[in-house]
Parts: sequence; C-alpha cells; structure tokens
Amino acid sequence: MLEDFLLRQFDISFIDVSAYVGLAAAGVMTVNLFVGLLLSIQYNPTANWPHRRIPLFDHHKWSGYGALFLSLLHPVWLPLSKVAHFTLLAVFYPLVTTEQPILVSLGAVAAYTLIFVVVTAYLRHRFEYAFWKKLHYASYVVIVSFLVHGVFTEPSLKPSAVIDYFDSGKLFIEGCAVICIGLIAWRMTVGAKLRARNASQATSLPAWHGQLVVDRILDAGPDVKVFRLINPAGGVLPFHFLPGQYLSIRLTDGERVFTRSYSIAYAPEQCEFCDIAVKRIEGGRGSAHLHESIEPGHVLNCTGPTGTFTFTGTEADSLVMIAGGIGITPLLGIVRHLAAVNWPHDVYLLFAVSTPADILFEQEISAIAQRYRRFRYRILPSKVNDFAWEGPSGRIQPQHLAELVPHLARRRVHLCGPESMMAATIAILRELGVPDSQVHTESFGGEGVIIDDSMVDATVTFSASGKRCIAPAGMTLLDAAEACGVPIESLCRVGTCGTGKIKVTAGEVKMQRDDALTTGDMRRHIVLACQARAITADVQIER
Repeated sequence: MLEDFLLRQFDISFIDVSAYVGLAAAGVMTVNLFVGLLLSIQYNPTANWPHRRIPLFDHHKWSGYGALFLSLLHPVWLPLSKVAHFTLLAVFYPLVTTEQPILVSLGAVAAYTLIFVVVTAYLRHRFEYAFWKKLHYASYVVIVSFLVHGVFTEPSLKPSAVIDYFDSGKLFIEGCAVICIGLIAWRMTVGAKLRARNASQATSLPAWHGQLVVDRILDAGPDVKVFRLINPAGGVLPFHFLPGQYLSIRLTDGERVFTRSYSIAYAPEQCEFCDIAVKRIEGGRGSAHLHESIEPGHVLNCTGPTGTFTFTGTEADSLVMIAGGIGITPLLGIVRHLAAVNWPHDVYLLFAVSTPADILFEQEISAIAQRYRRFRYRILPSKVNDFAWEGPSGRIQPQHLAELVPHLARRRVHLCGPESMMAATIAILRELGVPDSQVHTESFGGEGVIIDDSMVDATVTFSASGKRCIAPAGMTLLDAAEACGVPIESLCRVGTCGTGKIKVTAGEVKMQRDDALTTGDMRRHIVLACQARAITADVQIER
C-alpha cells in the first residue's frame, strides 16, 4: 500500500529507498574511515587550527553510529517490496535469497562486523588498549565488504539484470571505493611515516635554544613559586610543546653556571606564555637561585621543550594520573590540554600531599573538574592533624586507587613524584594488576648529595678546557663541572634522559643508576655526569 503510494507520487519503490539508504551508509563510512585514519596517525587539529576546536574523536564516534544505523536500515525495506522477492529470513541470512546470494551476503557481513566494531568501541575501557586496537582493525573488513557489495550488486535485484556501472548511484559507490582504497594506501605509506614523525616529536632532542622573559611570579603554595615566561619579542611563544614536557633553564650565579629542568604547567593551547612551578629545596642551588634572585623582567636562557612524559590524547582511551607534591606540575599541563580539547574519555587524578596546606593548584584543579565532566580527582593528604579535613587521608593504598578508578588494570597510568612515593605506588599498581608497560613515570631529582664509604674527595680535571676543581666526597661530576664553569647538558639530572654522558679517561667513578647507558657506552668508559661520583683521588674527564 505504502509502496504503491510512493510509486504513484514519486516513482520510488522500496528497493529504491533501500538503495538510497545504502548510498548514504557508504558515504558516512568513507567519512568515518578518513577521520579514523587521521586519529591513527596522531593528527592534532588544534596544533594546526589553534582557533578551531575540531573534536575528531566525536566525529569518528558519531559517524560510526550513523554508519551502523544506516547499514541496519538498508535491508529492512526489501521484505516490504512486492518485486524484490526478498524474505524476512534473507535480511538476517542472505544466502537463502535466489538473487546474488554471495554479494548480498557481503552486505550482511559488513553489517554484522560493524555491530562488533561499534560495540567493542563502546566497551573499549573493558579491554587492554593494545588488544582493543587489534579488534578495531575489523573496521577494514566492514569497509571492504560493504563497498564490494555496493559496487557489484545489481540494485533492482531482478533476475539476469545487467549492472550499469555508469549509473549515478554506482558512480557514487565507485567514488567512495576509490577514495577508501586511496586512504588505506596513504595510511600504509605516507601515513605510517607521519605517525612515526608525530610519535617521535616527544622524544626528539631539543630544537629550540633561546631566551624567555619572566613576566610575573606567583606564590602557589609553601615554598613553591610559579614563574610565568613570555617571548621577549612579544606575541606567541617561539616554540611548540607537548603536554607534559619541560624546559631546561641555564642559570648563572657568579662564576657558576648550571642547568635545571622544570615542567611546563600549562597546555599548548595557551601559546602566549608558559608557567613553570619551582619548589624550593633545602640546599638546592637552582631552586634557591630562582626563589631569591629572579624577579619579573629577568631574561632566562632556555632549552627545549623536551621530555617523553607526554600525553596528547591519541596514546590511549583513558588516563589515570598519580601525583606526589610538586609532581603535579606536568600532570596539570596534561589535564589542562585534555580539558581544552574536551577529550571525550575518562581522566582520573589522585594527588598525594603531605598536609592539606601543601595542596598545589587546588583552585585550578577544582575549576577544571567543574567544566570538564570527564575529569574526576581526589586529593590525599598523608597527615591531617590540626586540619579540618573530611576526605580520605594517609599514604596511597590499593583501596584509594580501586575506589577512584574502575577497571584500573586496563588503563594508562602517568605517575610523577618523589622517588620513594613512586616506588611504593608502582608496587601497588602491580598488586592491582596494572602491567608495567602501562605505567609511565617522571621524576626530577632533588639536589642533595649521596655519600657512601667508597666515595672520596677528588681532583677533577677537564682535559679539553684545562679546568680543574676539587670535588668533595659525594659531589657529582655534573656539580663539579658547574662549579668550575664547564657546561654539561643534563636535562633530567636523575640518570634517565641520557643527555649527561661524558667520558672518563682516568680514575674511577661510581653511579647509583646507569639506566640510560648502553653496553657499548660502558666499554668506552662513558658515564652519566649527574650520577657519577669519584671513588679515586684523581679523575680526568674528556671535556
């Protein structure tokens, strides 16, 4: 009855309606593939279009839902048609149809596979991310099956009908097929190189060296100051950075020259300034110099940004951040970025502090939580005596993480704080089933001295510059070099970044850690300046 009306009024049958819905499904699938491939190469639209907020993931998600809806709607008109001879059973099991059963079945394969892809994407937080990515490759099966079905199926389903490949509908499907083949070929060739380049940006050596001006200094908490840095020439910053990276600042105190690294506490979307937070450490040369001697208007020599403790939103589909004290700094930059782009996945923060008085950036964190609905956080002071504190307290325990974060074992974790706190937390994460491969850490060491009975006062000679100094027992070669004005780059100062490699040509040294050294380095007597301490009275450095 309805089909007769459509034929009389519009000359359209239910078979035509089915074909138009199928064409729409093919178009939406092509758009979905394009956006998905952009996501797969870690394309960041915000970096290229800073004044446009293009939520690629939302486009990919909703185009996937749209493609599924249209794919399921595509065959339901056929049993209603008087001329198609298409039964209700054939909708679910097309092999029983008498016309082109294999080609029609490919459409069913595409629909069933698309259901699998959409459902597993919706439940992706229940899987390990790497495993879910493998499941998501079924998307290619959907595209290929549906396009082959669309190109080679005769749309009228009439016996012995000849396919007109130059029909407007066929030309549209053929165009979608050519675009999809081109996109897949691009992803396997040029896209693979772009992904490798984008992924390597976080690990590449610093490309920028220059000056920044201290615009203002803010008190962020007990012994913590925030230094806002701007371009001396005005306008935007002279570099781009990833959320979680840090700047290295070369400081001069009299004749002493030394370098310290500080995380950027802002998101890259804010390109007119960047903030670094500096906690004053007892006996710390860099933090004391910044707190006591640097004022607004000072010009600082900077290197970077650098660091691999980054998260842009393409690395995983959820993020758990655990901070201790000043370790909140890089994580604040990350959560600010995710909030700025309205990242549509779960973000959790557990912030451990000594007392409620030591909470840093509390107002900023609370404001982000109010406007960014995906973000949940909990602050955990270890001591609450003499404070009006109603929430949980104490050192981090398994229940604190389990209560805050569902399905913790399947999520990516970023951990930053004091070494002892991180070691204890890593043990808890292992106890809760989180694989080490999903835990990413960052630690900037303090500036204290480590001494054991094997370390001695030593004369350190730098052969290239001819300079010589006395290094008291326990002083690192990096500190000795800085004391006598020999520049040695060391960005992390804890032996993990590998930038502080030097060669010992005479004497012996001892290191607390050698993570960043290869076997070849050790054979050639390469050591880490920030870790090496003299155990003989004379040490000579090729510098």
